Amino acid sequence: MRNLIIITSVVFIAIVITSYLYFSNLRKDEPPGQENTEIAGEEITSADRATGYAAPLWTFDLNAEPVSKPIVCIFDDRQRFVLIQDAYHILYAISASGEKLWNAQLPGAIVGNIHQLSDSSLLFTTAERLYRIDTAGDPLPGFSLRLSQKATGRGATPSYENTEDIRIEVEAGNRILSFDHRGRQLQSRSIRADEASNATVGDQEMPDSTDVTLATDCGPLFFYGPLSEKEGNYLLCGKDDGKLYCYRYE
Repeated sequence: MRNLIIITSVVFIAIVITSYLYFSNLRKDEPPGQENTEIAGEEITSADRATGYAAPLWTFDLNAEPVSKPIVCIFDDRQRFVLIQDAYHILYAISASGEKLWNAQLPGAIVGNIHQLSDSSLLFTTAERLYRIDTAGDPLPGFSLRLSQKATGRGATPSYENTEDIRIEVEAGNRILSFDHRGRQLQSRSIRADEASNATVGDQEMPDSTDVTLATDCGPLFFYGPLSEKEGNYLLCGKDDGKLYCYRYE
């Protein structure tokens, strides 16, 4: 009887030691850096923790790396949407939730900035063509049109607006080309020295708050601000991997 008790005890101890070694090896076999952590209902990875951000709310695949900063425009009274252009000169309209609304193949990079006018239409130019489109991506009467000189500097800007009329100016070298709201060309003029501009696509200022620190891998093509009238701020990052990332940014 005593021998039976000793044998049983030895077998039990052996089972415990074997189980411990087995499960220890399982933990060692897990690939490093792949663990996920749940924080406040959001899954983040070790790579995300390195930048201090939770996982993006959404990502949007472009056809190539972006060449413009993302900008946010008003779609209607309640919704906003994002515009961004990639290296293939495709202009994308993306909803605030990351869904594609439409895209448009342009003949070149946008020169200067995209402007949203008082009637919600979008005004911009490439080097050779002037565009005015609605928020659905459709051209307005008279547009697009070929420029008599290549656009430079700040590109197209609205110089005058009221409920019935719009004046559009396009910087073209040492000249200012003028157009009415239907794209009819008006008298051009020489550019003054104080009007010369070196504006680039999608110029934006950094957030005013000194407490704001952008993700280290966000790069220069970003937007910081609200995506709707009611919610807080967001960070949109256009990255070299050909994607647009959206982070909630408090």
